[in-house]
Amino acid sequence: MSTKLSGAGLGGRLGLAAAALWVLPLWVTPFPPMVDYPQQLALAAILRWYGDPARRFRETYELALWAPHGLFKLLVAGLAWVLPINVAGRLVVSLSLVAVGAAALALCRRAGRPAAYALPALSLTYNYAFFWGFVDNLLAYPLALGGVALAAGLFDRPFTVRSWLALAAVGVLFYTVHLQFLLLFAGAVGWIAICRLPGWRRLALWLSALVPGLAAGLAAMAYGVLRSPAGVITAYERRMRQAPPVRLPVLEKLVRIPNLLFGPTADWRAWVSLGLLLMVVVLAVAFRNPGPAQGGDLLFRTRFASLAGWLGVLYLASPELRGGYLIAQRIAPFAAMVAVTALPVPRPDRRRLVAWAAAALVVFQLGQTLVGFLRFRTESAGLSELLADTEPGQNLAGLMFERSSASWPGMPVYLHFPAYYQVCKGGRILFSFAELFQTSARFRPGQSWDDLLAEWNEWSPQLFDWDRHAGRFRYFLLRGDLKDVAAAFGGEPAELGLSLRRAGRWWLFEREAPGADFPLPNH
Repeated sequence: MSTKLSGAGLGGRLGLAAAALWVLPLWVTPFPPMVDYPQQLALAAILRWYGDPARRFRETYELALWAPHGLFKLLVAGLAWVLPINVAGRLVVSLSLVAVGAAALALCRRAGRPAAYALPALSLTYNYAFFWGFVDNLLAYPLALGGVALAAGLFDRPFTVRSWLALAAVGVLFYTVHLQFLLLFAGAVGWIAICRLPGWRRLALWLSALVPGLAAGLAAMAYGVLRSPAGVITAYERRMRQAPPVRLPVLEKLVRIPNLLFGPTADWRAWVSLGLLLMVVVLAVAFRNPGPAQGGDLLFRTRFASLAGWLGVLYLASPELRGGYLIAQRIAPFAAMVAVTALPVPRPDRRRLVAWAAAALVVFQLGQTLVGFLRFRTESAGLSELLADTEPGQNLAGLMFERSSASWPGMPVYLHFPAYYQVCKGGRILFSFAELFQTSARFRPGQSWDDLLAEWNEWSPQLFDWDRHAGRFRYFLLRGDLKDVAAAFGGEPAELGLSLRRAGRWWLFEREAPGADFPLPNH
């Protein structure tokens, strides 16, 4: 017994060490290269310091804690009572990445696959959705994987009231995580149930557990998405939803798979990771165990592989962009995570070889990701020092002329970095995710600066006009070079009464406050 316990303890320590190594990139830089992450962190800051008079959040925002997609904000806001909020945010992201490995392991066990297949699933966590900062997706991946494993286990035994409540709870939890993945989860559970070929009564009982979550999600979409009533959907979001959908040819979708699965490096690194993943697949297929098939018919035995196939088809059929939201790009990593847990079981004498190939993929992906984060730390340095000297509760205009990083050249990782002022000091910036329906904080009536957003937004710093747009701001945070400064301020900033502090590629201009009532009125 002592040997088993010591072995289990060693395995646990190794698992913790591997988890710590896997999330190490997040902790080597104070600002992760994730596009939407600063906005999500700013919403958490609003929840945490809503009543702080120095930060002045209450003047501008009202809370909407019942809105969907609120789990990340609530978790970070709660942790921020005992931790610095930037630490709390990275901790939640870290746990979501590690949870993918744990959930994939549970799915491997349910499918009768080797535990090593959880490693390729873990390697897929630094994906396109990660670098876009889709923190809700990062929470949804392990919830969906673990939820499917739970459902498959519940269907293996008598389906009691407790079973129904457990499955229903997972579905309802998706309301707080991501509505798109609520639909994916419902479809996945439905397919797993159908593959067992149960009677209609049993199938109806199983699927009825999905009704509470689907009802909550569909009600939210009907109210906030389909009806789009004035006062619920802002003018900014209505304009965003009027954009035509973007669909790519299937061949182009296939070419984009390396960047979707392993991050938009725009070079050979994502292709090497894909090659290592394919090597795992080839070895698993080539050395599959020719022993007797598991019990059940073909549909049941292939339920997880066919589920991955359906998810792959859904990726190919979905638009890339609809209503201003990325869609297909979120599905591809989830489809791959399910697929790797459904690979054939290798022969006993070849399992170690397949496991080493999976480990090689994880090591390479971690190495190239860590190098990119270290480069980004140097590249983004200086912002903390500039923001530390600002006054709280003011208005800051972001002018991100330089939005991309050398490590991820096609990704606008600096787009929402002005939101870090709200995270650190409160106040407000030009654009906030409070403009969107599915957020935990929204603008009070009349507080949205849509008149400015209609002329100039975070994507178009070149449209900033000092005379038309500058009056509401105390600070101006610019990323770029001297010609960008000249373009923004039309010459010498000192002539406009601006003082300057600079660090690296960051420029922080400050205007003298006109009096105790600063910031200036909204309109």
